[in-house]
Amino acid sequence: MVKRDVSKVKVGVIGLGMMGGFHAGRYLQTPSAELVAIADIRPERLEAEEFVAGNIPDESGPADLSGVDRYPDGSQLIAEADVDMVDICLPTFLHARYTIEALEAGHHVLCEKPMALTLKEADQMIEAAREADRLLMIAQCIRFWPEYEFLRQRMHDGTFGKLLSLNMSRVGGRPIWSWEKWYLDPARSGGTILDLHIHDVDYVPAPDRVQVNYLLGLPDHIQATARRSEATGSYDIIHAFYNYEEGPQVHIHAGWSMAQTPFFAAYDAWFEAGLIRFDSRRNPALQVFDDLVEVQGRPAEYEEGDAYANEISYFLRCVKNDERPIKCPPESARDSLGLVNPVCAGRKEIEAIENGRTVNGKE
Repeated sequence: MVKRDVSKVKVGVIGLGMMGGFHAGRYLQTPSAELVAIADIRPERLEAEEFVAGNIPDESGPADLSGVDRYPDGSQLIAEADVDMVDICLPTFLHARYTIEALEAGHHVLCEKPMALTLKEADQMIEAAREADRLLMIAQCIRFWPEYEFLRQRMHDGTFGKLLSLNMSRVGGRPIWSWEKWYLDPARSGGTILDLHIHDVDYVPAPDRVQVNYLLGLPDHIQATARRSEATGSYDIIHAFYNYEEGPQVHIHAGWSMAQTPFFAAYDAWFEAGLIRFDSRRNPALQVFDDLVEVQGRPAEYEEGDAYANEISYFLRCVKNDERPIKCPPESARDSLGLVNPVCAGRKEIEAIENGRTVNGKE
């Protein structure tokens, strides 16, 4: 890959739904980026003064898009806009198509999670990046979330001893705000498993074949239960159990509720000499309990920040320095997809759910 001395990375964002708005706003606030183009097939989105509201409030402030070129189609942006990279914030079923198109046009690509609907599509995206000699990263934002990075650091530095158990939750109301309600169509979104559950699956057992091994690596055994919803025809409530013979037991819960409820994410990490508790509904959201006699929780000391800004800044540095995104390589996102995807071969959690048995996590 030829190095370029550029002061700013020129960016185009395709898709102006909730996440597209999140990303566009961060580029406008990042000194190393220049947002030069946006694309959406809905004219009202291109001209809107406010981005789409979703299940997470955006506290980045208003975005001034007055100087940004607008395109009525993502393919036109890819072909005509003067950009170094393209940020794909489209519905999941369109990720592979536009990612490959942008890579083949010579652009670096940051693509929203989940990577794709199938392993075949994910492999095609990786191959397109290799053939084009361009960088590809999947925006698995939990790897850049300060509260989750705090847990990873404490686990590896041994501050509280060995990690014994980890309980993780990610719950919210069904995303009925999406364009044509595509989230509620599992053929286009993958359902709750790929919208919510993939976050914690990617964070905890990130497969280690590319030396990422993000938190714990692949488990020895997987058990899982789930409930289908008549509203979507897919699994809207999931409980997965990951067991590590030489390590902790892990419970990962995700769900879309029929009623519209506030979104929250949480975890309890049980160590030999302490407990770390994160709950996005509380203030402070991150607490440490390490008094072995009295019940005394204290706010955790860590560097707070914006995960979306963190992941974007990280990828921009990779683009400017021609460096592979080793913190979040596409191969790792691809393998995380394979653990849970309801239409993938080797879909370990689905096998455990549908057959009611324990599955080997490493075969």
